[in-house]
Amino acid sequence: MREKENWRRYCARPESAVAGNGAELLPGGEAAFSAMLAAIGGARDFVLLEFYAFSDDSIGRAFADLLKEKAREGVAVHLIYDSVGSILTDREFFLDLAACGVKVAEFRPVIFWKPYWNWIKRDHRKTVCVDGRAAFVGGFNITEYDAPKSLGGRGWKDTQALLRGPAVAELERIFWEAWTASTPVAGERTPALPVSTPGPAGDTPVSVLSAGGIRNVRSIRRSYRYAIDKAVEYIYITNAYFLPDRLVYRRLVKAARRGVDVRVIAPRDTDHPYVRWASWAMYAHMIKNGVKIYEWQGPILHSKTAVIDGVWSSVGSHNLDHRSLHYNLEVNLNVYDPVFGKALCGAFRDDLKLSRLVNLDDIKKRPFTSKAASALLYLFRSLL
Repeated sequence: MREKENWRRYCARPESAVAGNGAELLPGGEAAFSAMLAAIGGARDFVLLEFYAFSDDSIGRAFADLLKEKAREGVAVHLIYDSVGSILTDREFFLDLAACGVKVAEFRPVIFWKPYWNWIKRDHRKTVCVDGRAAFVGGFNITEYDAPKSLGGRGWKDTQALLRGPAVAELERIFWEAWTASTPVAGERTPALPVSTPGPAGDTPVSVLSAGGIRNVRSIRRSYRYAIDKAVEYIYITNAYFLPDRLVYRRLVKAARRGVDVRVIAPRDTDHPYVRWASWAMYAHMIKNGVKIYEWQGPILHSKTAVIDGVWSSVGSHNLDHRSLHYNLEVNLNVYDPVFGKALCGAFRDDLKLSRLVNLDDIKKRPFTSKAASALLYLFRSLL
């Protein structure tokens, strides 16, 4: 197949892609949460969890009870949570997990007397690794907001990928790097476990891209930029906080100008409305140059996905905004597989049915105060 032969065309560093994987798209909370709970429940050796937000609510307690049960069974359970992302979760919640045998660490604890830089760099990743045989990467946190309504959640729209095969080891390495940089909530930091050596689970090449270190801070953006430049047929992006830097923004416009079908789904309702307002400052220029912008009309959109020509697919925690690019720890999977790409493309086209196309009249009709606020927020987008 053309896609099988040409995946390297879309990969900025083909040598970094790991072969022999199986990747499955989990396009909503129903699939993602049931798969995570089942995988954790079946763990025999270890479970590694890294989440920006882990709440003391019905969903967080359900996961916590399962983690404590696995720890009692002798499974090595390690959890990293972000101090700011989980700031509303009482420390006693995590101390209880630690008392029951779960190894818990906090990323960059909030210390009020320390300067602003101590607050700004956060662990925004959302990953689960189980026994070296499976890993989950996406945008779901462990909160009632993210969970499906069938589990008592609020059903935010998000996406996750289930990975099996040798690339799982890369996610384990990234976890242990964050573990070393985090602070134990009780006792001393336990040493890292040996990284697994998973066997082949398919024939799909996968790149595991992280952001947060000096050398890899722009690796996710670089992969976006490179694949956008190589696009021939279409670029479909869904992003909860669509506020790309000028490098990606200009390349999307260039792609549309050369005839590529460029479409972006951004949120109408959002937990950070000021980002949406700033995004509107870009829309007129993008629309005039052929980029189609849609606003999702359903529950709050939290996905961070992209698919290009059905060959290059990206799923992870990285938003197309300044914070993800420069400050946060992030992780994305780039999957080079036509089957996965077809599934992600199909999910995008289904989402278009619940999205509204933004046109130039919408922009012209906005009150002057709204336009001015968008322009001002866009000017200070690096602070959002």
